[in-house]
Amino acid sequence: MIEARRSRICKAAIERFANDGYRATTMQSIADTAKMSVGQIYDYFHDKEDLLIASMNDVLDAYGREVPVAVSGKSDPFEQFTAAVHAFARVVDERRQAWLIGYREFHVLSPRQRRQILDKDMATTKLIEDRIVACVKAGLFHRVEARMLTYQILLLIQGWALSAWRLPRMTLREYIGSGLSILLNPVQTERCIRAHTKAE
Repeated sequence: MIEARRSRICKAAIERFANDGYRATTMQSIADTAKMSVGQIYDYFHDKEDLLIASMNDVLDAYGREVPVAVSGKSDPFEQFTAAVHAFARVVDERRQAWLIGYREFHVLSPRQRRQILDKDMATTKLIEDRIVACVKAGLFHRVEARMLTYQILLLIQGWALSAWRLPRMTLREYIGSGLSILLNPVQTERCIRAHTKAE
């Protein structure tokens, strides 16, 4: 019951932040969208900023849940890597409004809150970075700066959230697969290319 109400309030806040902007959104407008009283919202969230942080954490927590599930049962490091990237992209796609709000409104957080979100973000990006390192150790990737390749992959994923409208006939899976093939072309070893003709 508590989690269901928190989720309902958070979804209403995301809708209002997306439509009205963070600064113009009021607690009353969030309450109206959630079909609750403002007092009920304060039972679950301290203030509007608390709701903004909750929307950001919803995306970050989803990475932590969904990426491990996507790679489970796969023993090949390259398959784990591609599964992790696709799972990351699905989270962004399914929570595009919340992701865009976090991207756009991050600057309004206090320094302490920004640090907390950044620390959590760095922990989630390790879900991809660690699999790049595993591919290098397995001889599937040439030696590469794993953090920089991770950054380039994140930019690829963020590009979908920011301007997928530029590629109206391309699915998310096709977009990520095509982007990975470009990024990985100089990185994959002959062994990797023989075993995996293309990134899934």
